[in-house]
Amino acid sequence: MKRLIQRGLILLVGVGLLVVATSKTTFANAISDIFSNMTTAQKLMPSELKANSAVDFDIVLKPRNLSGLYQQALAVNNPVKPEFKQYLTATGIRDQYGQPTSVTDEWTQFLKHYQLKTSTYHNGLILNVSGKAKNANRLFKVNLNQALYHANPLQFGNRKPSIPARLAKTVWTTLGVTDHNSRYFYPESKINFFGSTMPINYAKNFGDTSRFANHYKVTPLYQRGLTGKGQTIGIIAFGGINWQDVSHFWKHEKVNANKSRYTVKRVNSGLFDPSLVDEGEEEAEMDVEYAGSVAPEANIRLYRVKSSVPTFMNFVNAYATAYDENQAGSLSSSWGLGTDHYLQLLKQRRVLSPKYLQVMNLIFAQGALEGISNFVASGDNGGPTYTVSGLSGSKVLLDRTVNDADPYSTSPWITSIGGTTLPFSKKYQPADNVLGVIQVNKERSWGTDYYWPILQNNSNFFAKMPEFLPEIGEGSGGGFAHMYNTPDYQQGVPGINTFSARQYLSQLNQPSFNPALVTGTDSGRNYPDVSANADANTGYLIYTGATWRVGGGTSIVTPQFAAVTALINSQTGRPRMGFWNPQLYRLAVQSDTPFTPLNDTEDNSNLYYTGQPNTDYNQASGLGIVNFEKLMQTYR
Repeated sequence: MKRLIQRGLILLVGVGLLVVATSKTTFANAISDIFSNMTTAQKLMPSELKANSAVDFDIVLKPRNLSGLYQQALAVNNPVKPEFKQYLTATGIRDQYGQPTSVTDEWTQFLKHYQLKTSTYHNGLILNVSGKAKNANRLFKVNLNQALYHANPLQFGNRKPSIPARLAKTVWTTLGVTDHNSRYFYPESKINFFGSTMPINYAKNFGDTSRFANHYKVTPLYQRGLTGKGQTIGIIAFGGINWQDVSHFWKHEKVNANKSRYTVKRVNSGLFDPSLVDEGEEEAEMDVEYAGSVAPEANIRLYRVKSSVPTFMNFVNAYATAYDENQAGSLSSSWGLGTDHYLQLLKQRRVLSPKYLQVMNLIFAQGALEGISNFVASGDNGGPTYTVSGLSGSKVLLDRTVNDADPYSTSPWITSIGGTTLPFSKKYQPADNVLGVIQVNKERSWGTDYYWPILQNNSNFFAKMPEFLPEIGEGSGGGFAHMYNTPDYQQGVPGINTFSARQYLSQLNQPSFNPALVTGTDSGRNYPDVSANADANTGYLIYTGATWRVGGGTSIVTPQFAAVTALINSQTGRPRMGFWNPQLYRLAVQSDTPFTPLNDTEDNSNLYYTGQPNTDYNQASGLGIVNFEKLMQTYR
């Protein structure tokens, strides 16, 4: 999952699947731990189901005219199409593309015979089924702890279940039935190193809502009276919040701190492991704080998945719930599913639906068809993202590669949000050892290669202090998602499917100095789409755990984009902005573009991809940074 990067009194560094914590370990053990955890992760296993354990699973029904659904989802968001802005409701989607109520009602009655309760989403495409494990076992003729996918989407053991043929033929796939098989796993790793204290005035160097608003021209929207009033921002979250933290932050930002602005919608979800439920998740708190401060009068609705481990079914249900309500005009998510290599491994182990990509596209296309703007953080590991390369006993083997990506944060049906670094200057003094001054003179793509001049002059630093290796492995997620074709809206935009790159990191996260510039071509979904300041070194004040900290990561940028959407949507008589991407790439090539691409090939990377001169797009920061005042004026 993507995690908030924090800089507080203790230095915390998040690297996607790697979560950094502090420890008083010996120096020798620190070296062993750091290198071990940069190449392996703990394999988290699901809890075993007992006969009376509560279970949830989804039956996904076959859509009618799937290609037509995709075409219409693009057309309602394309200003040159006659269907432009003719959004559907979830019920309208059911009428055109879902299964009729006669089918879902019959499924409900059939499952009731097995003492299983069915909740039908309004799209007529997903049935969430809940009950006791023993009754689901009886339905599928299997012990769910050993359930595996077969060619038959309703078979999970040696015997086919006794389900009427007229119902079975309506099924596209199922989700969640295999989530408690011991073949299912989730990677989690901790790197231990010595804590590094920060000076008392450290937080004064960092920003809050006003800096984002002023720098990216959100302030002119406020000056027009736009506050997000009457709009709802949805936050997809795998943890709860502490309201006192959020209230304190909103009061500090001088925005409406009335608790009535904040509501929670519980998502029907399975529990990977009940012991991992997080009632005060700092990522969720940060999302709510910044969404509610950038849009100071908008309502914030948390779509809360109780499980803190993001299984595929739980992601689908979170979005299906938000689309069912159709309250939120924009949605933000700071979590991730894991890279496609990891999901492919689950699929090969027969514990993930072989149709996971198709289901993901379907659910996000529904959001586009309803006119909901979806934003997902692109990641914080830079271009060479951490990927699962295999298993060894209780360990998950990790590698860094530019040839893998999270299919969730790179879906062609969402707006992928990348990161930049603002200009800054500071002494680099790990563990009170002053090594030099970091100097960034202009806004650039977020990648920590700005440490390189200092590290090159201190060549034995990591030999003595390897615990700081993870700190130089941060950057904006970006590159090519090869599991998808290049979307039509990206075709023909200068910079799409070409690239410039420098290999700034070795496999073990060590700096490679003076790397040569390479150029080439590639294919797939190019990501991110747009970017804004995400670097923890130029980061944001957050209030979590009843204390002020400094946060960074693309996950802190994403809710702010959702909030700006709420501001623009709050204009009198203005329809929802809808799915951004079809218009973004049209605006990018126009003379009055609201985007400033970051195209330098020097001092401008996400630790692999750099800018591309004379183009409108590069994989380190997408279309670049946004002038939101101009976006509001030019976006139809």
